[in-house]
Amino acid sequence: MKAALFEKALNLLKLDAAVDYHVLDFGCGKGELLGRLARSVGANSRLVGYDAMDSSIARARVGHPGVEFICDRFVHDLPFADASFDLVVTIDTLECLTNKEALIKEIHRIMKPSGHVLAMHWDWETQIYNVPSRALARKAVWAFSDWKQPWMDAADGQMGRQLWGLFEGSGKFHGTADSFCLIETAYEAGTYGYDRAQDLAAVVTAGGLDKSDYEQLCRELSESYQRGDYFYSLTSFIYHGQRI
Repeated sequence: MKAALFEKALNLLKLDAAVDYHVLDFGCGKGELLGRLARSVGANSRLVGYDAMDSSIARARVGHPGVEFICDRFVHDLPFADASFDLVVTIDTLECLTNKEALIKEIHRIMKPSGHVLAMHWDWETQIYNVPSRALARKAVWAFSDWKQPWMDAADGQMGRQLWGLFEGSGKFHGTADSFCLIETAYEAGTYGYDRAQDLAAVVTAGGLDKSDYEQLCRELSESYQRGDYFYSLTSFIYHGQRI
C-alpha cells in the first residue's frame, strides 16, 4: 500500500534525478518516503525527516543513514531558516496537530520562492466495508474516524477533504487537488483494511464502539471474504501547490 501511495506522490512531483533538492518530510515516520525519494533526486540533495515519535525516528536513522532526521513535536515553529527547502511533503500528519494554520505558515516561511508543497491525508470517513449490516459498518467507520490515539494532540477523520481549503485558503500557495484510492478484495493479516479492523479493538477499549458491535463486524468481514464478496476502500486526498 505505501509503495503505491509513494509512487502517486512521486508522479505528481515530477522530480529530476539529475537535480539536487532540499526536501523536508514533516511527519516522516520511519523515513520510508525519503528512502524512496532519494532514488529520484540528485546525489547531493539534502533530505530531512521531522517527526515527534522517538521510536520512529530511531528506526528511520538505522534504515536511512544518508538522511537527516529530527525528533521534535511541532507547536508554533520549525527549526529551519527562511527559504531552506525546495519541497515540503507531509503525509497523514496534519490531523494530529492542534495548530494546523501555524504549520502552513511555517511551511511557507521555510520554502524557497519557487518551492512546492505536497500534502496527502487519508480521509478516514471514506472507509468502505462491504458487509450486510450497513448501519454497523457506518458506525464503526465513524468511531474509527473520531478515535484520538494517545500520541495524537488532535484527531480529525475528515482531514483529507480539508487539505485543499487549508492550503489554498491560506493565500500562501496555489495548486491542485488530487486523490489516491486504495481498493482491497482480500481480508487477511497485513492488508490495510484487515489491520484497520483490528485497530477497532482499541476503539472499543477507549469507549468509542461497543464490543458486541466490533465482534459482529469482524465476523461479517470474515464471512464476506469467505463468500468472495469482501471489498474495502479508502481514499487519500492530495494537495500539490507552489509557494506564492
